[in-house]
Amino acid sequence: MGAASENPLVSTARASDASPTVQLHPLVLLTITDCITRHTLRQQKGPVVGAILGAQDGQNITMEVAFQAKLRSSDDGEIVLDDEWFSKRIDDFKDVHKEPQLDIVGWFTLGPASGPEPHILPVHSRISEVYTESPLLVLFHPENAFSQETAAGKLPLTLYESITVNASSEPNDKAMDIDGAVQAKSIKFRELVYSIETGEAEMISVDFVARGGGNATAVEGSADSGASKAESPKAEEGTGKKNTRGKQKEKEKDAPIDESLILTADDDEILSSLTAKMNAIRMLGRRISLLRAYLDALPPSYLSDPSLPINATPATQYPLPLDHSILRSVSAMLARVNILAPPDSVAFTLESQQEASDVQLVNLLSSITNSVSAVKDLGRKSSIVEHGKNQGKNRMGATGGYSGGGNYSGNGYSGGEGNFFSTVLGGGSANERW
Repeated sequence: MGAASENPLVSTARASDASPTVQLHPLVLLTITDCITRHTLRQQKGPVVGAILGAQDGQNITMEVAFQAKLRSSDDGEIVLDDEWFSKRIDDFKDVHKEPQLDIVGWFTLGPASGPEPHILPVHSRISEVYTESPLLVLFHPENAFSQETAAGKLPLTLYESITVNASSEPNDKAMDIDGAVQAKSIKFRELVYSIETGEAEMISVDFVARGGGNATAVEGSADSGASKAESPKAEEGTGKKNTRGKQKEKEKDAPIDESLILTADDDEILSSLTAKMNAIRMLGRRISLLRAYLDALPPSYLSDPSLPINATPATQYPLPLDHSILRSVSAMLARVNILAPPDSVAFTLESQQEASDVQLVNLLSSITNSVSAVKDLGRKSSIVEHGKNQGKNRMGATGGYSGGGNYSGNGYSGGEGNFFSTVLGGGSANERW
């Protein structure tokens, strides 16, 4: 709090029970880093400012998505928001994120670790007047991006809430309002505690970004192009030729493209995988070095040196305070090393090969079972088709025999049938006919 107390915009008061509880999502962090990267590579001037959308339920606030804001210069020379563009962008996000309904809850910008600077007050005041009453401020610290705290897992950002205080309300100021005089109001920022909340979709995005090491080729290409552009004016000034740039562009167009330098999809995947492994090994090396430095700074213990007294006080025996939780964690990690790297590598390799063989055998049996089931299904369908064909043939043969019998009965039985009906309907007696 020493650096923060020197900043007049930072309040020394601690967060109260009425302060909000903030949950920060990784998509907001990815958006902030993407804005910083684009701003740096494009060599843009001015601050990096963006809005953060989320949901608020009482004192619980979630920051879910963010986007970079468009700025403009006012008549007074101050950097302010482009209200028309900003409002339309917020409406677009609200139309997309209808469930849950998102609204602006804060904004982000860059700044030192000591706290906000005065040039951000116009943007903060505009957001608090038009869009939300008390927006939160996420202040990203670029100078702490490669610090030891960041390597240990701490994010290089600070979350603030804005509070309105009287201009003369200092801790040692006992002045009072006389005759109802109105004191001037000022805005101060109070640091808040936040937690990281991750969803399933965000896990996929973070994993994709972590494996996206192939994007480094675009960065190198832009850097080379920027260097060539920076060298071309110097060449023009030294030689005094006006058409140097045009000739250079023509040569670049006529130069053949080396296809070996173009990365394929497989090359990008391999490069991203190797980059992820390199980053993991680098982080592991840093943490091992940190543990070694901490353990080297500790004096010898009475467990390893019997000459040391057991009942020695920490002040006389240890110049550094002992953190037993860290020591227990280190001891547990060392106990798991034998599990991660077994001493008998030959037996471990043999056991691994046996397990791999069992897995392949199960896969082979599953494939055979599926093949037998497919053959059985094929035989059942073939029998149905053959049975249908045989029934069709039998039906055609029976239809032909019935046609011949019809002719015979027409020639013989139909006449008898006519005599029988003529006898019955002709009025003659049965005795006469018989």
